Amino acid sequence: MCQVAIPTSPATTNPADNSLSAFEQLVELGRDINANHYKAAYLAARYDTELEWFHQGLKNAALGIARELDIHTSTAREWIRVGHSLPELPLINHAFANNTISYAKVRILTRYANNDNEQQLLDLAVERTADRLTNAIARALDEDDPDDAARDQRHHQFRSFTTYTNADGMTVMRLVLPPAIAKPIVAAVNELVREIAATPYENDTDSEHEGTKSDLSASADASDRHTVADPPEPTTQSDQKASADAPCSDEHKPPPLPLTLKELRQRWQPNDEDDWIFPTLGQQQADAFAVLFLGLPIRLTTEVVMHIRGSGNTFDDGTPLTSNALARQLPHSFIRLLIHDTEGRPIDATNRRRYPTTRQKRVVSETHNHQCVDCGTADLIEYDHNPPYEQTGHTITTELQPRCTQCHKARHRTAA
Repeated sequence: MCQVAIPTSPATTNPADNSLSAFEQLVELGRDINANHYKAAYLAARYDTELEWFHQGLKNAALGIARELDIHTSTAREWIRVGHSLPELPLINHAFANNTISYAKVRILTRYANNDNEQQLLDLAVERTADRLTNAIARALDEDDPDDAARDQRHHQFRSFTTYTNADGMTVMRLVLPPAIAKPIVAAVNELVREIAATPYENDTDSEHEGTKSDLSASADASDRHTVADPPEPTTQSDQKASADAPCSDEHKPPPLPLTLKELRQRWQPNDEDDWIFPTLGQQQADAFAVLFLGLPIRLTTEVVMHIRGSGNTFDDGTPLTSNALARQLPHSFIRLLIHDTEGRPIDATNRRRYPTTRQKRVVSETHNHQCVDCGTADLIEYDHNPPYEQTGHTITTELQPRCTQCHKARHRTAA
């Protein structure tokens, strides 16, 4: 068993220290928190092992920690689990102790790492953000199952649907599905979000966008219209307070059952003058999911991209896909080929039109690992000309960058 000395936590950053920027102080504080998480995990495991909780008349160690520190029992259980795992994983233990990786990554790594794959998974953790780590681990461990049938069966057995009521009286739903089933659902939700946001805000009764697929390639760059996941926000505290105090008139209440894209668009922004009331991305996706689940009469065309490689099949975001699940999709699929060169890079393609072709989008996505170049998300990707199309007059893959809608809009707002 590897014994590692618990490092002392650095001095807490003074919130009133004006010699450092807010971000610099936040980074220092984050390192302090990470070091304290390391200590907390080891002490929690030690408290569990020494059975002090038993002599205190408690059912388990997590309950004693949770009561004393006023935290969730589940949080205390995680500290204990991580603390027991670290001595068996010396490489991860050392990286955590030296602030090379965060507690968020350690929580993930200690669930899947063992003596055989510890170095491999640690390398993945150093290279990727915590948000992208689980997908990378899933691909790395794809070969652990004896065959595709065993993996499909395991996915099927772990499906679940749970609900609970939070303190606001809202119902929270958690759905766990095999990727071959879940990805089309997520794609449909995101596609509907795109279509609603792309629908012009109009007051007339007829619109070509009602119940039809919108022109999603209307622009490869940011435009003046509101984009998905880019809710304008009040810029001052007085604006925020005015919004909170404003009465909700009947004319601003959303209709009970929107039936068209225009109605959904107007529900998202009842008053075109109040730009910053546009809903958050989570609210947009919640609305889209409800519309799809209720089967409202809105026609929708979605796309789910699957990659077939010698190293294994995956979805766009890197989630592994078994050959059996892929074979079941082929009869309903449209097949495109993206040819790579000898070094595994997608072959370039050029075009003098403004908007990128499907092939160009494939090349750009593959080149940038199917994620936003700014924040790393794989959701709601758009294709940004850099330098701008107005300067170059052409669209080529080497001058396109994938950005999520929020980062896309933010970059053009900053440039303006």
